[in-house]
Amino acid sequence: MSPRKRLFISISVLVLVQLTGTAGYMILEGQSFLDSLYMTVITLSTVGYQEAFPLDQSGRILTIGIIIVGYSAVAISIANLVSLIVGGELRSHRERLRMKDKIAKLSGHTIICGFGRMGSNIAMDLVRENAECVVIDRDVQSELEERGLLYVQGDATNDHELEAAGIRRAAALVTCLSSDADNVYVTLSARGLCPTVKIIARAEQKSTEPKLKRAGADAVISPQTIGANKAVGLLRRPHVVDFADMAAKGVDIEIAQYQVDAGSPLAGKALKDSSIRERADVMVVAIKRGDGRQVFGPGPQEVIQVDDQLIVIGRGGLADRLERLSI
Repeated sequence: MSPRKRLFISISVLVLVQLTGTAGYMILEGQSFLDSLYMTVITLSTVGYQEAFPLDQSGRILTIGIIIVGYSAVAISIANLVSLIVGGELRSHRERLRMKDKIAKLSGHTIICGFGRMGSNIAMDLVRENAECVVIDRDVQSELEERGLLYVQGDATNDHELEAAGIRRAAALVTCLSSDADNVYVTLSARGLCPTVKIIARAEQKSTEPKLKRAGADAVISPQTIGANKAVGLLRRPHVVDFADMAAKGVDIEIAQYQVDAGSPLAGKALKDSSIRERADVMVVAIKRGDGRQVFGPGPQEVIQVDDQLIVIGRGGLADRLERLSI
């Protein structure tokens, strides 16, 4: 039984003793309600006052019962209250220490500033893809705990919270706070603390986008712009939108990227000689070169180079098949 439930039961017993004692004195001793209530209270509290009225034998037996049962109920109530307070604080303290230890061991994770509609969706999508993330938010501790997410409770615009979330070891940061000014501030702070971290920022106003870029954001997301583009797409190119949605959800098809490292067996080979389609069952739809150039719809003679990012499309399970390419 939980301490909270034990406390409720012991207080209920205490109230019942109070009511029973008051009624007992009124019936057995023929006293008024106020005198009977007063007698029961001073008996339960053991303050040592003299009897409020003379007691006969039945009244003394009732008083003995009130003292035994009532004092036990008071003692148990106090013990349960202390257990609830101290136990909760200790448990909360242990959880904070455990959370801090887990975050300290992370590297290459994603920090999400803000756990509103956008932030919560990003966090849960990362969890579904087995990606590690840490959320910074002020007011959603219970919800974050229920979802099993690592978090830092506080203001994401403070350097202390960013440090606590492991900004210097993070691979990426997404700031999706409700205020554009706060997102600019977080971007500036994060870029100053870790020049290499990838920063994706949310902008409510179109005019904020260049400010976020200047502050150090690698990419800026505007929910209104994205919504408008999708609405136009559904009107003009509905099947293309359906296709993209299926890919985003990982249903039947997936779109992924593959980094060509120096030791990759694909490096230096033309697409037609790489056997990437046979080995991974994927189709290369674009190549982003290391110098930033992009090749869309590369032909079979296109040579794969070190530091290329291959944008591929194929059936579900792309990640596992692409990982085997490096073996």
